[in-house]
Amino acid sequence: MPEEGIVLSSAGGRYRVFSGGTVVEASLRGRVKRGHHARVVVGDRVLLRRDPSGAATIEGVGERHSLLRRRGPGRGERVRAVAANVDQIVVVGASHEPEWDAALLDRFVAVAEANELPVVLVVNKCDLEPAAAALVEPYAHVGYAVVCTSTRSGAGLEELRGHLAGRVSVLTGPPGVGKSSLLNALQPGLRLRTAEVSWRTGTGRHTTVAAEMHALPPDGFVVDTPGLRDIGLWALMPQEVTRAFPEIARLGAACRFDNCRHLGEPACGVEAAAARGEIAASRLESYRRLLREALEAGRPWQ
Repeated sequence: MPEEGIVLSSAGGRYRVFSGGTVVEASLRGRVKRGHHARVVVGDRVLLRRDPSGAATIEGVGERHSLLRRRGPGRGERVRAVAANVDQIVVVGASHEPEWDAALLDRFVAVAEANELPVVLVVNKCDLEPAAAALVEPYAHVGYAVVCTSTRSGAGLEELRGHLAGRVSVLTGPPGVGKSSLLNALQPGLRLRTAEVSWRTGTGRHTTVAAEMHALPPDGFVVDTPGLRDIGLWALMPQEVTRAFPEIARLGAACRFDNCRHLGEPACGVEAAAARGEIAASRLESYRRLLREALEAGRPWQ
């Protein structure tokens, strides 16, 4: 009898599948390879069949309710699936070591918004910065869920666990901010590799080389990603950038011109709101940076 499972990782045509509380290694059956379905990715719900020897094959792939996609640089539509059936994106930054980088964190949030996935913002290592909560205040003001955590003190871990329970979450963010350490603290048996921040550059080193899903009992899953190494390859379209900053989109109606892009046009309602402190100046700067990047790459408005 076929059994249901969820793909945890893939490499070289082999798939690690979580099924019935255990992890099995499986291959794709020929007709699945030849089908019209996109390639099997982490998070896919699959049907497994085992032969008398115990070897498992993937017989079918279920419909996806969401798909995290990456569009490559340039004008083309080179889109690659990263993970399927994702419920939310958890973006992790650090209050210190490395320093909080609002522009970089905004890029991660924009990618989540472009994929129409909910976002949870985490400021980790909050024990190193007394004013850590202020770092995520602009995101809380917009309406994003925010959590301050510390693996040393345990602060915020149960709150974060609550956000992860019963959901498939993609964990992402710059290197060195403590993503793997957070997962190890939430589920010690994972024993993921961690790395110290470089004292020379102030940045972290990657310890995750490919998307991989981990079970968080009793009913959650977390996808760990390569993070910064991939984020530069996420090419956003101009209209995706505008949707990625909901507070700016809401204020656009106050602009004098209907086609205002908030890039310095006269009588821009968004710029005026930023001057009054109604939106974070860092968020407006991130919006402008990402929009100019998309326009300079020649990506069209759709």
